[in-house]
Amino acid sequence: MGLDVIEEKNLNDVITYALEYPKMVLSEAASWPFTNMEDFATGLYIGYMGGVFFDGFLKRNKRFLDSEEYSDFHAIISKRNTEIKLKIQAHLHKK
Repeated sequence: MGLDVIEEKNLNDVITYALEYPKMVLSEAASWPFTNMEDFATGLYIGYMGGVFFDGFLKRNKRFLDSEEYSDFHAIISKRNTEIKLKIQAHLHKK
């Protein structure tokens, strides 16, 4: 069945919020040794977004995502991957 319209909106809201407040995620990245800051920050961002969304989903639905919903989660993240990377690049180049 996949994610319903409300859960898709919730996920997109989480992504938008996270991208509007990059210091929340990127400040953590600065304290880790890394070889490629962009890739590391992207991983942190996606982990943060997933954690916030999964926690909210569990609270709202009293269950974990099923395989179709999880697949939809990844599809939405994939669709917005370019936007995520551009926001990260813009913030990293501000410093």
